[in-house]
Amino acid sequence: MIKTIYTQTESPSDIQEKAEGIASNEGKLLPVCYRCTKVPKEGLYDGFRVQGMFFCSDCQHELFTAEQGSPEYQEFMFLIY
Repeated sequence: MIKTIYTQTESPSDIQEKAEGIASNEGKLLPVCYRCTKVPKEGLYDGFRVQGMFFCSDCQHELFTAEQGSPEYQEFMFLIY
């Protein structure tokens, strides 16, 4: 459906019903790995940031052990640059 200025907006009770079905995260902000999109077990301390992107320790290990010119290394270079 295309929304226009004539589209009816939801009532406050409809919005409240939808909000009740959403689980809260209790104000916790968790990092997500830019490469594998997983939340690391140790949070912000389980990885590193480069150019505003967070990489988990598993992906960090893969990067550090990848041979220069390998597909894994090229993937990281593509993501970073």
